[in-house]
Amino acid sequence: MIAETQIYKELQPGFSLCDGKYTIEKKIGEGGFGITYKAIQSGLNRTVCIKEYFREGKCYRNTHSRTVYAQGTSEEVYEKYRQAFVKEAKVLASLHHPNIVEIIDVFDENNTSYMVMTYIEGKSLQSIVEARGKLPYPETVNYIAQITNAVGYIHEHHILHRDIKPDNIMITADYKAILIDFGSAREFEQDKTQVHTSMLTHGYAPTEQYTANSRKGSYTDIYAIGATMYFVLTGQVPTEAAARLTEPMAAPKDLTPDIPDEANRTILKAMQLKAENRHQTVQEFMDDLRNIRPSVLVDETIGSSTSTKKLRKILIVAGGVIIALLCFLVFRPKKIVKADNSYKDYKTYDFTGMNAYPMIKVSGGTFVMGSSESGDEDCPPHNVTVSDFYIGQFEVSQELWVSIMGNNPSAYQPKERRDSLPVENVSYEDIQLFIKQLNNKTSKSFSLPTEAQWEYAARGGRNSSGNKFSGVKYPNEIWFDKDHPFHIRFAPSINELGIYQMSGNVAEWCLDYYKSDYYDMSNDSIDPLCDQKGKYHVIRGGSFYDNSPECLTVYYREGDNSAREYIGFRMVLNKE
Repeated sequence: MIAETQIYKELQPGFSLCDGKYTIEKKIGEGGFGITYKAIQSGLNRTVCIKEYFREGKCYRNTHSRTVYAQGTSEEVYEKYRQAFVKEAKVLASLHHPNIVEIIDVFDENNTSYMVMTYIEGKSLQSIVEARGKLPYPETVNYIAQITNAVGYIHEHHILHRDIKPDNIMITADYKAILIDFGSAREFEQDKTQVHTSMLTHGYAPTEQYTANSRKGSYTDIYAIGATMYFVLTGQVPTEAAARLTEPMAAPKDLTPDIPDEANRTILKAMQLKAENRHQTVQEFMDDLRNIRPSVLVDETIGSSTSTKKLRKILIVAGGVIIALLCFLVFRPKKIVKADNSYKDYKTYDFTGMNAYPMIKVSGGTFVMGSSESGDEDCPPHNVTVSDFYIGQFEVSQELWVSIMGNNPSAYQPKERRDSLPVENVSYEDIQLFIKQLNNKTSKSFSLPTEAQWEYAARGGRNSSGNKFSGVKYPNEIWFDKDHPFHIRFAPSINELGIYQMSGNVAEWCLDYYKSDYYDMSNDSIDPLCDQKGKYHVIRGGSFYDNSPECLTVYYREGDNSAREYIGFRMVLNKE
């Protein structure tokens, strides 16, 4: 009898690592690059924290062997990130600071890697604020000063944390603040443009973290420190940097009037959108907070430099003119499609005869496929030409699937809107059977899109505005929302052609086999299709399961070979 193989994420309680040196007690957290456990170190009989390299959505574990395997990515890419994980663990092991979690061991096992850290008894700053509400200013300053000290120390060692937020700051019983979770940390050179995988937490990340290839420096973490202080003093998460390009953020003092003026000014300075307008070192931040060297805020809307008091006077004197100018800058027409475009604004075609699958006609053309901004090496920019085709305005719905197949394999089936949601949890082979039966019923030739067709449509075809995400410059936070992952008529997801949800929601199968080098080899091709048989087929668009915005870009590509609860599909028709 063959033992059943099951896919699951975490190691189970009681499992031992490193020849019995560590025993897992329970999982305590997970993120984009790893799963964190509470464990016992034998011999010393002390509690430790262990982080396992396990890329979310890109790995799976065999239940019986415990071995971790790459999923939806090549072995080369898996190994590249694993080696980076080990390298970062070793760099962090050299850091010794009372307000930084200590790395005490690094080892390889189960085809993956582990870093062992001291276990901190305490609560996160996030959970403390959630339980008590906004904290008093003296208590807040105590925590922020400790963390700023720690961040200054790692900056001296040319390391950026890149994910400073209340959830990554632990507070012990004796009010000691400790910075944890260095999973996103990277070595850096001040002001140098470097390729760092886009990892961010909305509300705490500055604009430069929304792209992989951008200038980064101490001011990147300083923005997050200011945002963390904003949250602790107001009880509200700051407006995310991407949204602040068009929406104003309330000043901390507007939400908590008793905040000292210097604290209000320091937070706003730390959170200026342009990196050059922020404090450039943590020492500048602390000197500003202590009112030793007060900063000057820059009005980023109109480009003038002034202090807060002077700015208020200018606005009073020249209010009408400045307000008119601000209105023009904020509300002037944008090139991207507005979020209130409705379903009926675009001409659609239904070739099913059942009024069940609206399609958009995409006029062919030549475009640059891929991007030099990608952190992965398998999607370099190159020219590709595609012919005219039709593509689904939405992903294939559960209603259409049931009408053809008579069953619904989807993992997510809320009664109130199930029929209109994308079908998911279907394999490539399942889809081929569905399409075959649909074609027999309709006498049409539906198929999955080729990878080139998918990317061309996601970019907006001939109407493309050059956005990194389908239809917009920055991803909307709801695309990461696992409580409501399948709103297929979510207006802000529409792109220039009138196609919905090609960034986020569920990832989508493509017709191509996944080959890491084929993408580059298809340079100057017409209607390219990778038909070289392999283990994986291409999936595109990212999903609610992906916590990195990079996965939602129009060029990001992965591969998979199994049905997943976060993968659906849409269809194309090459001839009417």
